[in-house]
Amino acid sequence: MRATGAHVTLEGSIMRRMLSLAILLPVTAVILAAMVYVVGVERTLAAVRAAGPLAFVGVGALTAAHVLLQAAAWMALNQPIKHRVRFRTVLAATTVGLAGNILTPSTFLGGEPLKVLYVGRRGHLPYHEVAGSVLLSKYLEAISFILFFGFCTAVAAVYYRDLLFGPYLAGGITLVVLAGTLLVLCGVLWRALALRHRPLAALVGLLGRVRPLRRRMARLRERTRQMEEQVSRVFCEEGGASWSAFGALVLTHVAILLKPVAFFCIGTQLHLGLGPLSLIFVVAQALLAFQFTPAGAGTLDGGLLGTFALVGLGQGQAMAYLLCLRLWDATVVGVGAFLAARVGARLLGSKEKPPVPAGGCSGG
Repeated sequence: MRATGAHVTLEGSIMRRMLSLAILLPVTAVILAAMVYVVGVERTLAAVRAAGPLAFVGVGALTAAHVLLQAAAWMALNQPIKHRVRFRTVLAATTVGLAGNILTPSTFLGGEPLKVLYVGRRGHLPYHEVAGSVLLSKYLEAISFILFFGFCTAVAAVYYRDLLFGPYLAGGITLVVLAGTLLVLCGVLWRALALRHRPLAALVGLLGRVRPLRRRMARLRERTRQMEEQVSRVFCEEGGASWSAFGALVLTHVAILLKPVAFFCIGTQLHLGLGPLSLIFVVAQALLAFQFTPAGAGTLDGGLLGTFALVGLGQGQAMAYLLCLRLWDATVVGVGAFLAARVGARLLGSKEKPPVPAGGCSGG
């Protein structure tokens, strides 16, 4: 029996990604070391000591809550399609996927193939069905994120109106335009889901008009259509599952918003209001949408150093917080790599066959 096309393509894509990361990770370490050097090693270490271990534990607890809530949202969307997958498997796959997101060129996308491969292999499920639940989860995450981002942008714009529409007018206009554009896209996405549109199948159909791709795209279009039919059915007919997932995903954004509170309130007894928290959240998420290094090392650090200065925090405090974020990012990546390696070794040592998508071996 020959391997399915999806099996080969998915694992080949992951291998290429791992090779590129082997180059990016040392670069990221150098960038972080350079940032600490510019801020000042002694100043950074003094801020780390002032924060204390409880501040790092507080941020770690919110990171764990973020992973658990994402897994709970995905688990809720698996129920309507009768996927009998244990929560610990979904949690492990979520951790593996989040590790991929941290390492790839966007914190919001990049690790989804890892999630599909992990659950598909462990649960012996067709890849297109697993991909359908992941796709709906990402749609709901996008909608919840855009609404939360818009709320935080409005709060920051009101709280810092004299700065964002005065000396930093270009930055203020950029944030407002970005939030407005995302809200329009949110409305389009919601309407497309409600009307059961199939944009991905249409896109694959357009690619199928290219003669060399015609045969391959025809098979892919059918699998994509089945996946989007599953997404539409669950969204439109299983409102309880969709709303449960949506609520859990909103809480993931709240967990991210509260990370500075956990670090600075616990460590330095410094209280941050909703205005400063909203500005930090908006700037960080805007920068993480387009990252050129793992976890946006360099761009995120530079942007947040300036943002922390606006809210009245010193560079040493800001760098200590950023190092805390990097510590927990590295922890998630390490745990995700361990889980992926363990399931990979188990499957290589067994005679299990990869799951076969609907349509038989020639599916993929």
